Amino acid sequence: MRRVDAAGLEIGDDRPPRIMGVLNVSSESPYKPSVYNDASEAAAYVDEELVGEGADIVDVGLESANKRLDVLSAEEELDRLDTAVDAIHSVSGDAIFSIETRYAEVAEAAIDAGFDMVNDICGFADPEMPDVCREYDVAVGKMASPPDLARPGAVDDVDWGETRSPEWAEQADYVDKVYEALKQNGFTEKTIVDPAFGGWSERKTLEDDRATFRRLREFRGFGLPILVSINRKNFLRDLADRSTEDALPVSLAATSMAIERGAHVVRTHDVTETVDAAAIGGAFTERGTSVEDDVAVSELDVRATGDVARHLERIGANSADGRPFVGRVFEVSGLDPASVDVLVDAAATAGAVVRPGDGSLLLGGRRDALDSLADHLPETAEFDPVREALDT
Repeated sequence: MRRVDAAGLEIGDDRPPRIMGVLNVSSESPYKPSVYNDASEAAAYVDEELVGEGADIVDVGLESANKRLDVLSAEEELDRLDTAVDAIHSVSGDAIFSIETRYAEVAEAAIDAGFDMVNDICGFADPEMPDVCREYDVAVGKMASPPDLARPGAVDDVDWGETRSPEWAEQADYVDKVYEALKQNGFTEKTIVDPAFGGWSERKTLEDDRATFRRLREFRGFGLPILVSINRKNFLRDLADRSTEDALPVSLAATSMAIERGAHVVRTHDVTETVDAAAIGGAFTERGTSVEDDVAVSELDVRATGDVARHLERIGANSADGRPFVGRVFEVSGLDPASVDVLVDAAATAGAVVRPGDGSLLLGGRRDALDSLADHLPETAEFDPVREALDT
């Protein structure tokens, strides 16, 4: 799992969950407590109720992404940027400032004015966005979205028969489409993926969001940190029959679960409470990595064959059948070709399975097979990290 450095804030498996608070300078945004059009008042809100309550990142929105509202042009967003810039320069607390936008030119202007990262709600639908983020070497949240700047998050509105193929569209479910949407225009070295929870289109159902949440581990298949925005969302409120005002407890329960399933950043309006919920989720989440010399072994958090298939796809290995891996699964990198051959032979003898890919391999199988594998490996230094990982 790649670790992302967001202006000095490290985000990844071996770092604490990060909390993203929200500041809006858009009068049309529905959550009024986060909306400010006065820079000094906005700065006070950030200092007292976001950074002061434990937010690591402050995400600043220039417009509401509500699908029922007209989309602002880049020029209209830029007209609002001055207020946002004045606000972040007036903040006394220490935080990373993220600009929420869909436009590369707005992202560039914001970074030039002092913002630290980008939150792209259209997932690189503007093809210049990844180039801007690479040029400035900033972290960027990439939300699953169609290649359409006017329709953030509406992955179920894509003609997937044309975009992929009629055969793929016939067998793909909603989560498959979210995963595919995240691939558009690739990734930067500092991308954080966002599977787009929430009502982004009329066709999206509450069950679509629930399916995404159940299968959140699959998104670890990108090998990138994951951002979730689930605060008081309908797909949670409906389960408990709660209004938005009464939905904080369900949000906090889901936050701990999301961290355990692989989320690294949680976007929220309820910072104090979410900090605690994320801390609990993080305390009971274990994802270890063993490293010696140039050989690294990481245990992957998988629960289903679909989780395994995503990782196999990422490393360029045959992803047709993940069933032999279910049990424990490790990613191994840094072995030379001769050592890979030795590992493949030892795994076959022990009843484990190895699938080499481009630069790394997956090793997995039943626990008894993996225990046996440790006994079949040569007592040489390059296999020490493998044995150490198997023994944990």
